[in-house]
Amino acid sequence: MKKALGLVLVILLSSGAVYAQKEKSDGNTGASPRTEQMIKDLKLDEKQASDFKKLNQEFATQMKKNRESAKADRQNMRENMQSMREDYNAKMKKILTDEQYQQYQKMVKEHRKDMRNGGNRGDRNRSND
Repeated sequence: MKKALGLVLVILLSSGAVYAQKEKSDGNTGASPRTEQMIKDLKLDEKQASDFKKLNQEFATQMKKNRESAKADRQNMRENMQSMREDYNAKMKKILTDEQYQQYQKMVKEHRKDMRNGGNRGDRNRSND
C-alpha cells in the first residue's frame, strides 16, 4: 500500500513539473496559439510573422504593466488601453498588406462579437479552418 501511494505521489509531482516547464516555455516565445492561428489565417510571410510576434509580445507587456499600474483607476486604464490599441493597429497596418489588414480587422470584429456573447466556449458549430 505504501509503495502504491508513493508511486502515485511521484507521478503527480513529476507531471506537475512537466506542466510547469511547458507553461514557462510557451510564455517565453511570445507566440500564443491565437497569434499562431492569425499568422496562418492571414498567410503571413516569415518577416511579417516575426514582426507580428514581436509586436504582440510588446503589446502584451504594455497591457500587463497598464493593468498593474491602474488597478484603482479603471477609467485611466481604459483610456490607456484605447491609446495602446490605436498604436498597435497603426503598427499592424505597416506589417500587413492592405488585403491582410482588412482580413485582420474582420477577425478582430468577429473576436469582439464572440467575446460579447460569452466567448467561444467550445462552439462545435463553428469551423476551425
